[in-house]
Amino acid sequence: MLSRRKFISLASAAVIVAGIRGVDRIAHAAASDAKFGGPTSNSKFYITTYSRTPRVDAESWRFAIRGLVKNPLELSYAQIRAMPQINEELTLECIGNPPDGSLISNAIWQGVQLSPLLDRARIDRRAEWVMMRGADGYFTSLPVDEITRRENFLPWRMNGVALPPNHGFPLRIFIPGKYGMKQPKWITAMEFIDHPAKGYWEMRGWSNSAWRKINSGFFSPHVEGGMRSLFDRSARVTAPADIYGWALAGPSGIKRVDASYDDGKSWHAATLIDNRSRYVWTVWKYRFAPPEPGKYVIRIRATDGNGVAQPPTDPQTGSGMSGQARMSIEVMSIA
Repeated sequence: MLSRRKFISLASAAVIVAGIRGVDRIAHAAASDAKFGGPTSNSKFYITTYSRTPRVDAESWRFAIRGLVKNPLELSYAQIRAMPQINEELTLECIGNPPDGSLISNAIWQGVQLSPLLDRARIDRRAEWVMMRGADGYFTSLPVDEITRRENFLPWRMNGVALPPNHGFPLRIFIPGKYGMKQPKWITAMEFIDHPAKGYWEMRGWSNSAWRKINSGFFSPHVEGGMRSLFDRSARVTAPADIYGWALAGPSGIKRVDASYDDGKSWHAATLIDNRSRYVWTVWKYRFAPPEPGKYVIRIRATDGNGVAQPPTDPQTGSGMSGQARMSIEVMSIA
């Protein structure tokens, strides 16, 4: 069992250790628009869990919809795979992910839409909340009006293959627009109840709504490895240079992204390269053309579809972080 403080510490440590690797999953190749923002490989997709990865036997595993429903369901793995399938590209983010953190990844998922199953189960009008449980013992909850959204679905494939064990085999749930803590892996049951209820992390001080806050980060350029990176976290570039990054919000999506290299005194619009879905990270590009060589700090300010912009800072209070992402750059020369 992890305390809230320890979870934040572990998440922060993961970001420090994986920071460069998190960028490398997208930005290994030479910079071009098409190189950024695609699916993250399963092996490099971020992982957080409150316990160990459970061993689940697909033959005996069942997914149940029960509680305050008129027609309880119990479905096997084979039945799930035999149903009409949908494919969705979705970005998943941990509620502990800081600005420019690495606890965020993107994949193409295949599974079944949840709403037809709920229609079959016929939710009782007395039901107010649903408790979701996983094979690892994890549990979390949602109001009924949120679990019945048409966007919700149950994926069993990830980037073209069955879910890897550490990503939820045989089945997980997606509630697009929420942080990962509201989307249990290894899901085994949804139980409809007549009263509000809190889940594992929610009882420890984390957000009970967990709608994703606007966040942003960088793909490229990145800090070179070696001893130098231990003392200087600046990326070296020749200007003008193209800076690539991501931005993601909740259901409202991303409206715009701006960049500053003078500590927020002036802001310059970045180009939105890929902004096709509110549930997939937006890829942006900023043409950085400083007046002279030297060291600069690039700040990113993303704005969501409701007009809410990232503040300069936003400390973690259990509801996610939304401070402006920053990157140190050393301009070696002007071309």
